[in-house]
Amino acid sequence: MNSPAPGWSALTPTRFASPAPEQRVEVNALHPDANPGFFAGPGFPVFVFAALLGYEAFVAAVLLSPAGDSGWAAFARDFRIWCFDYDPRTGFMERASVAVMLADPLSVGLVIGVIWRDALRRLALAAVRRTVWPHAAGGLALSALIALALVVMGSPAAEKDAPLPFPGARIRTHLPPPAFALRDHRGAPAALADYRGKVTLVTGVYASCSTTCPQILQQIKQTLDALPAGVRREVNVAALSLDADNDTVQLMAAIAEGHGFTYPQFRYLNGEASALGDVLDRLSISRVRNRATGRIEHSNLFVLIDRRGEIAYRLALDPRHASWLAAALTELATEPATP
Repeated sequence: MNSPAPGWSALTPTRFASPAPEQRVEVNALHPDANPGFFAGPGFPVFVFAALLGYEAFVAAVLLSPAGDSGWAAFARDFRIWCFDYDPRTGFMERASVAVMLADPLSVGLVIGVIWRDALRRLALAAVRRTVWPHAAGGLALSALIALALVVMGSPAAEKDAPLPFPGARIRTHLPPPAFALRDHRGAPAALADYRGKVTLVTGVYASCSTTCPQILQQIKQTLDALPAGVRREVNVAALSLDADNDTVQLMAAIAEGHGFTYPQFRYLNGEASALGDVLDRLSISRVRNRATGRIEHSNLFVLIDRRGEIAYRLALDPRHASWLAAALTELATEPATP
């Protein structure tokens, strides 16, 4: 066998072991000079996280804003009213709505984190972290611009303080109301069928309430008194108890008489707690007892049922919408009982 020529081994290229494919991928994926692009790299999830953080900060600012009638304070108040069923008089808000609005961005962030988890691992490198700051700033800027647009469009101007025109058909509904069989403040039975053919205003109050319930009853009384006699004759009021266990017939009668209501046009209704609670739930009249004060925090609604027995309007106890109640009752009282 011939031996290699002298010096041949020195000229032979030295072979080095190549890294395993998995190792090469790992090195390339984490190399700071790698540029997988905005959507494939950490730039997009960082942008989304920053935008979600800005959103959460905006919602927190709305929730914590002090009350006021102008500028940001007025916007925050109206935002809470429309999104969280906020009552400026009691401070009540729908906690479930608040929880959902705060939790939804966290769910989105979790999904983004899972899908882009490999790209986010590159943030372990300082050089990569320096490259994503513009994306984070862009996400915060986007959320800030959206928040600014909402404030500008939603802030009440001076002319908005005037009564808003009643939107009528634009907000009208045709929903079936829940049936009920209760007793009124004189002990007489009262069922939903008793009100068919008349316009019925349904609301929720309780006898020991000293905050918004008197205002609800006062607004109903003032509205009824201001209606033309022919319209007023077509309107009945059903005030459902929010405190079934404590609203006795005597207390309910005292409330009805104390506000000067006429029987049977106005009937204060109560019944078995669970059955009454189901009716209130289906009417979306929320309530929760404050353990510290013992008071019942509740939504302040006027649910209007037309002569055909359908829920036509849901209005709130809002000074700017007070005129809507009279307009809605007049509209419903003057329309035919059959289509």
